[in-house]
Amino acid sequence: MARRASRKNPRDWSSVIERLNRTPKREMRIKMGSPGSAQVTRCRLLEQWSNLEAETVGPTLILRLK
Repeated sequence: MARRASRKNPRDWSSVIERLNRTPKREMRIKMGSPGSAQVTRCRLLEQWSNLEAETVGPTLILRLK
């Protein structure tokens, strides 16, 4: 019997950043599963994109364009 995955499909962060580039406010708040996953994702995104500022508030990831 196959085990059912408890989480959603992983986010396509390239699409998220493209959407962020199109928003007039130039800021997005994304609810993550836990504070730890938000922090890990923040670090990974900052490694990959140089025009990005990111912070976490609990499980919420806040992305802004520089």
